[in-house]
Amino acid sequence: MADELDRKVLPEFLQTTFAVSLGAAYKSVEMMMKPQESFPKMFSGVKSLFEIPEDTPSTLRGKAEAIAGNVMGTGATLVQECQTAGKKFTDPE
Repeated sequence: MADELDRKVLPEFLQTTFAVSLGAAYKSVEMMMKPQESFPKMFSGVKSLFEIPEDTPSTLRGKAEAIAGNVMGTGATLVQECQTAGKKFTDPE
């Protein structure tokens, strides 16, 4: 049972990992080609990680959870964008 599951899951996992890596490399090269546009975008993205919503409790734990939520959401979005960019190169059309 475990071998059968591994044979199905592992190729999909490797293909997804390759697409994310390829997409990240593509986005990095794209950002290096246009530094005037990419620097402000990166700066505002990093700044948004530490913005705390108004309804957040004023305790240290509440603020830490809000920042962690921002980081997790931004990270998930970034991985999805990299995967989408990488699939342009890996999916046969």
